[in-house]
Amino acid sequence: MMTRLLFISFIAISVLAPAALADATIYLVRHAEKAVDGTKDPNLTPEGEARAAWIATFLKDKNLRKIYSTNYKRTRQTAAPIAAITGLPVEPYNPRTLEAFAEQLRLEQGAVLVSGHSNTTPVLVGHLIGEPLGELNEDQYDRIYIVTIGDNGEASYRITYSEPRTP
Repeated sequence: MMTRLLFISFIAISVLAPAALADATIYLVRHAEKAVDGTKDPNLTPEGEARAAWIATFLKDKNLRKIYSTNYKRTRQTAAPIAAITGLPVEPYNPRTLEAFAEQLRLEQGAVLVSGHSNTTPVLVGHLIGEPLGELNEDQYDRIYIVTIGDNGEASYRITYSEPRTP
């Protein structure tokens, strides 16, 4: 009887565990090219809109579960095309509390997009992986950081690039 109960428990855990123990994949991008209009909250340029569309195409088959953005036009506009494709809302996060936000992201399951800034996106990646990364140059818009957090809590990252590549 005890063996049968253990077997049934093992089967139940095996069926339920994948969702609970699934790896999390966090895609982090800096906002696309912004207009230089003298304001602190500019829109994307036409090049930035094209990059945002490219990012949406790249992410459309990644089964995103959440989309986060800072509360600036350029970051929201970068996330908008994939939000339109997926029907997911763009949820705001505070770029001044990156350490706390990293802890929140570590609890996510599945795939998540974070749209941030040149001075916050690499810092957030650093908090997620446990090692500091430098900021992006002001003219770098093409990096896509992909952070994977395994079911054991270990995090790793790699970088891919959106098109067109920037210097």
